[in-house]
Amino acid sequence: MSLEYSKAKNETPTCKWNNIYLHSSYNPDQEAKRFTETLSPNFIPSNIIIIEPALSYCIPYLREKFPSSKIYAIRLIKDIKNEFKFDGEFLISDIEKIDNLESELFNYFGEIELLNSFFITWPPAHNAFAEEDSRIWLMLKKLLKDCQSILATRQFFAERWIKNQINFLTRIEKTASINKTPLPVLICASGASLNASLSYIKKLQQRFFIISCSSSIKALFSNDIIPDLCISTDGGFWAKKHLNCLTKYQNEIKLAVSSESNIPSDLFSQNNITIVPLAYCDNYDSTIYEQLKIPYEKAKRNGTISGTALELAMNISSGNIYLCGIDLETSNGFVHTQPNELETENSIKDNKIFSKDKRTFIQGRDSKQLSLYRNWFINNSDRFGSRVFRVSCKHSFINKLGQIKDINFDELIKMESDKVKNTSDFFKKTVVLKSDKKTILSLIKNLINDDQWIKNYYPADCLIIDRSQDTDVKAEYKKKLDIKLSKLTEYISRQEKQ
Repeated sequence: MSLEYSKAKNETPTCKWNNIYLHSSYNPDQEAKRFTETLSPNFIPSNIIIIEPALSYCIPYLREKFPSSKIYAIRLIKDIKNEFKFDGEFLISDIEKIDNLESELFNYFGEIELLNSFFITWPPAHNAFAEEDSRIWLMLKKLLKDCQSILATRQFFAERWIKNQINFLTRIEKTASINKTPLPVLICASGASLNASLSYIKKLQQRFFIISCSSSIKALFSNDIIPDLCISTDGGFWAKKHLNCLTKYQNEIKLAVSSESNIPSDLFSQNNITIVPLAYCDNYDSTIYEQLKIPYEKAKRNGTISGTALELAMNISSGNIYLCGIDLETSNGFVHTQPNELETENSIKDNKIFSKDKRTFIQGRDSKQLSLYRNWFINNSDRFGSRVFRVSCKHSFINKLGQIKDINFDELIKMESDKVKNTSDFFKKTVVLKSDKKTILSLIKNLINDDQWIKNYYPADCLIIDRSQDTDVKAEYKKKLDIKLSKLTEYISRQEKQ
């Protein structure tokens, strides 16, 4: 495999890859201009992403034709000279690891920006990298389909999330925010590896600030492990089930939740539970919280609750962070450490035809979501540096999490031998709120007229309206969106009268 530079007939630089020209041997500039003239997307793209543009002669013509678009390159050749600069580049060093590029693109752009991108291959690069180009396009097809699915899911649950938000803001009574701590943080999820770790966590719990993801709450409490913070971020029906067990405990509990989270209403008035509100960067929570003088913690939206918990831990602690039960892989037995609220619920339906063994086998298989969550940790692992470790009782993981090192509890004890926590230092003074329902509903009703708020909760409709060049299609989807917003306004009006 070799890259050769030479001069074209007009004395401008050109190059070859394995004797295949990546630019014209006569006039590379004119070749790039003619190529750009052939491009005619049926929408105005936010981003243009071009596969291996070689010396990048097309850049000035793309910028002239699409002045509002950012231009990125997917590189197949490392350290190739650039005649012109891109807004960003993504290198595929090994085509067998194309899944890494899929996650990298998703983490960088997000689903909306990817669906608003125009993808092209520099034609000579297809000749030189036919197999790689084909595999990239197959990956992009899958990625964009996943993005459509994510947007559809977000929009499908939008009404539920907004109602959760109204429920949250009108019922919240006691809140607190978190003091920064030098203590190490232990984040517990409910993966199978947590089970063997519980006895160690019980002995060592005074050395860590323990964050329990919602699915692991019941397992920790059942083993006399009291988390310093429980966290729940999912707005769906099943997420609420994991929090039901909190109504049974008398311990002082701090519960970090986003306003979209589905929370049992009884928890708001439970004396031993204090809410730590989370505000996503892409949401309007912080605006509402500030107007209502509700203390909150900044959080980052993530496909998996453990990702949000890790970002939160990075913000509140200067110490090491340990992940336990974050397996993100298949399991031959129970997917979640027991006891688990969903297992209790699902086991009721077990029968001879659809037995427990069959159910756990299906649940234990790898999935698209599991792979996506795993790749988020892998692709962000270099950002976490040397602070983040995955700890287990010598569990044999199928998949590594990139640069996140796997350690056992003996190693952890050596690393954190001198730590002892003082729980009184973790949280700022509890604030008791008197929710003004009328004010809250008025704030949300006003947001319904905000374009950015509408795009946040109805992204699929807004994307079609923004992208479409067909006035009839625009009008059709605008009408559908107006009907949805009208129904939401009517719901809020009914709440105001109650």
